[in-house]
Amino acid sequence: MQYKNIETQNHKSSFEVSLDQEAISKIIDQKITEKQPTFEIAGFRKGKVPLSIIKSKIGTEVENEVLNEEISKNISEISEKEKIQSLIQPDIQFKDNYNFSLSFYLKPDLKIDDLKDSEIEKISAVVEDKDIDEFREKVRKEYYSLESIDEADENSVIDFEVTNFAEEQKKIFSQKDVRIDLNTQTEEQTFLDLKKALKKIKNKSDFSITTKNIQIDGKIKDINKKNYPKNDEELIKILKLESVKDLNAKISEKLNEDINYFQKEFFIEDLLKVLSEKKKIEIHDEVVNLELKRKYQVDITSMKEEHKERVDSLKKMTSDNIQKDLIFSELINYLDVKVEQKELQEHIQKYYGEKVDQRAAETAYGTLLRNKIADHSMKTFKIKETKLSLDEMMKKGSHNHEPGSHSH
Repeated sequence: MQYKNIETQNHKSSFEVSLDQEAISKIIDQKITEKQPTFEIAGFRKGKVPLSIIKSKIGTEVENEVLNEEISKNISEISEKEKIQSLIQPDIQFKDNYNFSLSFYLKPDLKIDDLKDSEIEKISAVVEDKDIDEFREKVRKEYYSLESIDEADENSVIDFEVTNFAEEQKKIFSQKDVRIDLNTQTEEQTFLDLKKALKKIKNKSDFSITTKNIQIDGKIKDINKKNYPKNDEELIKILKLESVKDLNAKISEKLNEDINYFQKEFFIEDLLKVLSEKKKIEIHDEVVNLELKRKYQVDITSMKEEHKERVDSLKKMTSDNIQKDLIFSELINYLDVKVEQKELQEHIQKYYGEKVDQRAAETAYGTLLRNKIADHSMKTFKIKETKLSLDEMMKKGSHNHEPGSHSH
């Protein structure tokens, strides 16, 4: 690789980069050769396909794979040699596969130590007996048996078959056999139309409705009422627990876990908000516009005047998020926060089980990282205590909390 600096500004440093085409060609040939023993194609025995044919079949795919690896490696090398910390992902503009321009957007100077006297809100709640009782009632309503009845009411669970199931009806239902719980809380139009038609229908009868301009013909297969556990003793038998005390202990553990989660999430949100307001960092328009293009496919150069207000709002939100991401990354360094592999595996095992994809693993890592930042920050910054009831905390969580993006 060869590179040279072509532009340096306060917010940006750009380079022209040329990859070593000869060296990359050797890597591509080596990878293709490594695939020969297991490569199969009609007309040749396994492992006997000529390299020229393998290259004609998968050469482009292997080349792209190698190029992506080399580009990523070379960007890291340039960043390290030039001692550059980029605020956002660098921008790459290709001239051809082996030559490109590379722009780093420089991270502004930010000293967390200067912000240590900031006061951050710490919300707490205590699990009361009434919270446990209310949650136990919710659990009771989840564990019910069904009893077949002759006529539906507004609380019935109804199984029916869509008798005219075809392409048009597939826009509404994924299969012809449908179960609907009339007690579901939703304003979805098809559900409301069905509830109105089925509320007093007889078992085994036929019906016909039109919903979203599509006709649905159906036959009732069964109508059921829900039978809930009559008391705590019945409930603990269903749950296979020893006593109500055991159930209450599990409920208390669950509610305290929820409190702990929300407390840290609220704390992180307030921490980022307060620090952002206290240390306002000017994010260059070029950086904001690039992120707008990446995340929202908004190109400022082709923006129409009637969209200006919406774009200005997106620009402000994007600028705020970039600033919060910067603060988040600086907090990681300042607080020396690390997530160990063992604790990550334990967290994944507890909350995701054995099978976990890359996205779930990244989410788990982000959660642990945020938790650690919250724990360390509560000992570092000034605290303003706010006590809420459990119900108030949960309402705040459901109404106001949005998943954080600062988990990288």
